[in-house]
Amino acid sequence: MRACGSCSACCTVMSVHEIAKGMYEACEHLCGVGCGIYAERPGACRTFECQWLRGVLEVDGTIDNEMRPDACGVIFHYQPDSAFGEMYTACEVERGASGSGRAQAIIKGLEERFLVMIVSPSRDGEKGPGERSFVGPRPLVTRATAVLWSRPAGQRDER
Repeated sequence: MRACGSCSACCTVMSVHEIAKGMYEACEHLCGVGCGIYAERPGACRTFECQWLRGVLEVDGTIDNEMRPDACGVIFHYQPDSAFGEMYTACEVERGASGSGRAQAIIKGLEERFLVMIVSPSRDGEKGPGERSFVGPRPLVTRATAVLWSRPAGQRDER
């Protein structure tokens, strides 16, 4: 059984509608020891499990702590029923983290079979997500890109 331990990357990166927290906004309940309202945390927080926590990111069947989001700089999340179909989201904790190290190796492995949306934080310290890009099989990338860019200006895509 895995535990988040000192990792609190999702508390900054992921959105939580129940408390009006957007993507890439630090949660107001995040404190020096983790979540200040852990026992009463919102349902979205209770049910969210990154792929590392679920035990999916393993090397030779052993826990790889270097793939924990705070260590590799990317939160991997599986979405079986997204607006784009079955896909993985790779939310960068730190800008550029998806393009290096173990995170890059995981993305390369996933993109052979799945659509992967890479989400980067905004530039210059602005709140919210920045660029989004897709990798994966060409037909899936083409469809997802068409859907994403056909949205009206100003419409946000929150997780």
